[in-house]
Amino acid sequence: MGSLADFPNLPPAIQAQIAAGPALAPPPGVVPNFDNPPNLNAVVHVLYAIWFPMVTLAVLGRIYIRFFSMKQGFVGDYFLVVAYIFFVVGFALSYRVLLFPGFFVHQWNIRLGDLHIFLRAVHLSTVIYIVTICSVKIAILLEWLRIFSPNGTRGLVFWTSHFLIWANVFFYLSVLIANNISCTPYEYIWNKLIAGSCARVDTTDTNLSASVFNFISDLLVLLIPQHVIWKLHMSTKKKVGVSVIFMIGVLGCAAALARLVETVRHATNPDFVYTFSAVSLCSAAELTCGFLVICVPSFPKAFQAFDMNKLKQSLSFWTWTSSQNTLRSTSKKSASDNSSRSGSNPFSRLKSSNEQNSSSDTHQLYPMPKALHKDSTDQSMEQFENLGKVEGGIVRTTHFEAGEEVRSAPNTTTAQHEYRQQWSQESQSW
Repeated sequence: MGSLADFPNLPPAIQAQIAAGPALAPPPGVVPNFDNPPNLNAVVHVLYAIWFPMVTLAVLGRIYIRFFSMKQGFVGDYFLVVAYIFFVVGFALSYRVLLFPGFFVHQWNIRLGDLHIFLRAVHLSTVIYIVTICSVKIAILLEWLRIFSPNGTRGLVFWTSHFLIWANVFFYLSVLIANNISCTPYEYIWNKLIAGSCARVDTTDTNLSASVFNFISDLLVLLIPQHVIWKLHMSTKKKVGVSVIFMIGVLGCAAALARLVETVRHATNPDFVYTFSAVSLCSAAELTCGFLVICVPSFPKAFQAFDMNKLKQSLSFWTWTSSQNTLRSTSKKSASDNSSRSGSNPFSRLKSSNEQNSSSDTHQLYPMPKALHKDSTDQSMEQFENLGKVEGGIVRTTHFEAGEEVRSAPNTTTAQHEYRQQWSQESQSW
């Protein structure tokens, strides 16, 4: 970009000619393609379609457990919410880059006059990434303190976690400030066609140091729970099982290492637009793993909090209601059909006038379900699923007897009073 230092002093006609040309000189024999340059947008669409829903479901699951099931949110949960909000904004910016200029597009396939659109998106996404990764790591470390250092136990986990929390805060804050004061005027950070300078801070060194710090801190965050897990008094099989849950951070470390490699390539390659695509994807993968590290351990509690018995009862009630409504409509239709055929039936003359004029006195009868004939008092919900097959009415009666007996004292005239009443006869309706 050094050759553009004199661009503001050039005549407008020459400025327009340069701005309409490629942002980078193409290799010999390559013709710039400004309208439909080759890209890997399809691959990025697939990756984003996997990562974004995965993170969203994980975060929503943890929020449900903390705030609705357990009804006690911790400080780390609020950092997680902040991180997710910035994560969504970062993905929106990435989709903006997908629209223009696209991912893995060579810089010579972009007009110089349009380069500021891409550079502005890069600057904003860098700021958002710094805030997001810092919030995610703080949330993870606070979770480690809550799980592995309860009641303020000041051991290795306590001091290591606190050190990493404050190290992340100061480092990422300094990187954020450095990136925003690197150029004067501020707009020159993304618009290299205006008069300005970036002599304050070399952002190339800043980005490289940030990638190194990312990898080291991710590795330390990964090792903290492993140190505690393997000192627990439990079988090796259980230790391995618990370790696997917290080992998702290995993928995050791999993504951070890949980001470090791509940052080095990005710093030494003049094709800025093309190489930044790989850095952006590695950053998104690292953030995805970070969210999973803090959210996945909550999944067992999420499944435990989900009451399957309530779901079964709800489904049974819904099925019973639907079947009852269906059978009621069927009974009404059958009753109307029988009423229409009664005119040709000689026995219909035996009906009273009220019976002929009132459809409410006629009911279609159905056999009782076998489940209701059982004498067992411990009947499951499944035995009553067929209850809807019976039209409303008496489905069961029970016979009760009450007796009262009064006797006089010995050697006296015996008087006895018995009272017995039958409430109803034992019967079943058909």
